[in-house]
Amino acid sequence: MNLKYVIYKRSTPSGRIRSKVSGGISFSGLDIISHTLQTSDNKVIKPYLGIIILATACLAVYFPIFSNDFLYQWDDQWVLMNHYTEGGVNLQNLWSILTQFHQGQYGPVNEYMYLAVYSFFGYNPFVFHIASLLLHIGCVCLSYIIILRLFTQILLHQSSPLRHCGLHPQSPSQFSAVAFITVLLFAIHPMNVESVAWISASKILVYAFFYLLATYTCMIYLDRKKIGFYILTVVLFALSFGGKEQAVVFPVWMLILYRLYGHTLRERKVWIEVAPFFVMAVAFGIVTMLSQAANGSGILSNQETYPLWQRFVLGCYSLVEYIVKFTFPYNLLYIYPFPMTVGEALPAWILLYPAIIFIIVTALWNYLKKAPFSIGLAFFLIHIALVLHIIPLSRYVVIADRYNYLACIGLSFIVAWYAVAFLASRKATVRKIAIGCLVCIALCLSIYSNLRCRDWKDTDSIKKELRELLKQREDYVPPPEIEKLMGATSFRCKHGDCRSSPAKNRKNKHILC
Repeated sequence: MNLKYVIYKRSTPSGRIRSKVSGGISFSGLDIISHTLQTSDNKVIKPYLGIIILATACLAVYFPIFSNDFLYQWDDQWVLMNHYTEGGVNLQNLWSILTQFHQGQYGPVNEYMYLAVYSFFGYNPFVFHIASLLLHIGCVCLSYIIILRLFTQILLHQSSPLRHCGLHPQSPSQFSAVAFITVLLFAIHPMNVESVAWISASKILVYAFFYLLATYTCMIYLDRKKIGFYILTVVLFALSFGGKEQAVVFPVWMLILYRLYGHTLRERKVWIEVAPFFVMAVAFGIVTMLSQAANGSGILSNQETYPLWQRFVLGCYSLVEYIVKFTFPYNLLYIYPFPMTVGEALPAWILLYPAIIFIIVTALWNYLKKAPFSIGLAFFLIHIALVLHIIPLSRYVVIADRYNYLACIGLSFIVAWYAVAFLASRKATVRKIAIGCLVCIALCLSIYSNLRCRDWKDTDSIKKELRELLKQREDYVPPPEIEKLMGATSFRCKHGDCRSSPAKNRKNKHILC
């Protein structure tokens, strides 16, 4: 593809305008810019340069993980080190990985990655950490390309709701800046360290990587309407679920994509094309519930859980916490215990969260429902909804940094859009000061993330923080894995001595027990 933005227009027999970008790539639409954008003053914005910068930022932030060990008593001992990983590349083992549940989880694609790395390098933590970082860099690059493509195909159309939201519709450099800042925040944000630095959390990276690939092929299908890209999207959606169950929301995201591409939800064709993905999502959801039930947890088991109204309150609390921790990533923890155990009354302070959300939404509704805020917020809510406890899946923490991995792209988009809009509307002196502030913020986030990577060095490195956390919760009964990690035998539960009862009963009775 040529580096300059060149458009040719011609009419098709149907009267539809078709545009062609120099370099032989065709798209449908009135105003199309290639992934390489050119400003009005003929300055070329090269996307591969942005990708190089983003990849370099990832390496600069995450290089400490290369010296990190396995967390032998923090899930690595069973998520990674198991008979599937050691079973070899043969039909029997490959079939077992695909058809069997493991410790209440189903993630065959993630396990295939473990198997591939182990087959070549054995249990070498350096190589496993390289695999995780490469997946993260892949997600970063895909996010950048996807956002640029969305801008390319949508934002410069006359009907786009984003044309009059603070950026100049004829200034590709501003849109490119939004894309870059969005993905830079995603790349370096401290909340994403857990997903990259903890090998057992690689299922988040696997799911996100294939999810973003599915998004990209879906966009190509919407451009070209070739059945091959539709089929490829189906396959990639399945692979994404093979990483982690959070992928089941993809059909909802597809509807947003169709809407962004000018379709309406009243069109029968839209629902016909998206319906197979909803069917797959339902099937995947059933598989997830069956996998958890096989381990005595989840909605299909007899495990005690919170009533619906308490789960709603916990969902409001979790939603606010994810947003606050993204905005102010301070005091990030390895675990965030529930504020009470099953059967207990909710603390009075947590009842304020539904009211806080209601007041904010009501007061700012006219603002929240407009683009670009609505687009970023919709992406965030779609991809965080499954872990807000409304559906009683097996969750032993009230929130987790890794669950916000993909969803934070939506929040990053909001921040980036308004930052660029602010810069575009200010004088040169103010812009320079503001840019300096943004650079300082990016450096602070990068340094914190870099230091956070070092906290995940090995099992011993996380003991100190856990001890402090457990001291604050006398009624907190940790799961067996944490007991082994801490080497403690003196935890007490106000429900009585549960140490002598069977592990299954303890697990069903207490949170994190």
